[in-house]
Amino acid sequence: MMKTLNISDYKVDIGGNTAKGDGYLGEITFLKVSTTRKDYNLVIKSAKKSEELRRQTPVKDAYDREIFFYRAIFPILNEFQLQKCVEKPFVNVPKCYSLSTEDTKEAIILQNLKTVGFELHDRKQPMNMDHILLVFRQYGRFHGLSLALRHRKPSVFKSMTKNLTDIMGKFIMQAQMLDVFYKEFDNLKKVLEDEGQMEALKKYDGFEKEFESILINMSDENTVPSVITHGDCWNNNFMFKYQGDDKSKPTDMRFLDFQLSRVGSPVIDLSYFLYSCADEEVLKNFDSILKVYHSSISDCLSELGCDPETAFPFKKLKEHWREYGKFGLVMCLFLLKITLCDSNEAPDLMETAEKGEDFAESFNLKIQNQDVYNKRVMDVYLHYAEKFL
Repeated sequence: MMKTLNISDYKVDIGGNTAKGDGYLGEITFLKVSTTRKDYNLVIKSAKKSEELRRQTPVKDAYDREIFFYRAIFPILNEFQLQKCVEKPFVNVPKCYSLSTEDTKEAIILQNLKTVGFELHDRKQPMNMDHILLVFRQYGRFHGLSLALRHRKPSVFKSMTKNLTDIMGKFIMQAQMLDVFYKEFDNLKKVLEDEGQMEALKKYDGFEKEFESILINMSDENTVPSVITHGDCWNNNFMFKYQGDDKSKPTDMRFLDFQLSRVGSPVIDLSYFLYSCADEEVLKNFDSILKVYHSSISDCLSELGCDPETAFPFKKLKEHWREYGKFGLVMCLFLLKITLCDSNEAPDLMETAEKGEDFAESFNLKIQNQDVYNKRVMDVYLHYAEKFL
């Protein structure tokens, strides 16, 4: 990186790492590089080197995917919006300084957003409406970019996305995680029964038979419409900026982690995010939230020379949620466990791999916040049952 910047005299100060439970396939290191001209506050995402972990999980695929996002996908999307003179371009990703594709040394050097005022939302707390709406607006702009590119420059879109296979599905199958989802769904059914939610329980009878197709084959490039997705939409992959000490109303946000980015329905992202980050009070405003997203993607499409009513009408968005919203519905069974667990309860994938233990078993978490988990999952499933079943 420093050679690229033509800087030979510099000092590196290592600032620490993230906590256990914040990342699973890599390490995050914070550092400051001081030069005579300026200082660079950086984050290095580096892939775990464990041969056993790499054998059992798609570590390399995930890092190669994010490297490809910063090297090729985002520059093409950004150039497209600059060509169209978009008034407020989508810039909601950290600046990328350097990339390494060397085997077992895959790494990405990014701007440390903490040093310019961005911070993570507390993962154990649901996001309020202000956070949810800000993220949905920016998803509208992000999704609108690739959808417009697909309409205006189909050959460019096709070339850029030809190898964006589903890494999430590959991970679930490699780690043999389906049993984790089945177990959590059985727990949910008991919760619904205990709470007297018999009508909802009846609606989900046999739903687990769809899990494999939902998690592995739910959406692809042939879905109409389909976009380049973010892919991993849990709490720790968003950073927010606030004005003053009021943490209830974010003024800006950034997306992190594109290791699972692929092509599919926009609702793959939206349902994953909403069902893992919102609570019952927010879900009551579901129709309003969808309208905010649709207004945002429509504005983006219009700015880029597309007719929103042709590319993605609101009716189609609701149809997509009925079908592809099932992805977030199933993912929340697992994601909310990860979100609500204490750091000492989080699984250590490298340790599990090195010991030759079962990945699926390591994800069968016993957490102190089980009651909170039960309530959050139940509220999601009651919401979907009421709206779409």
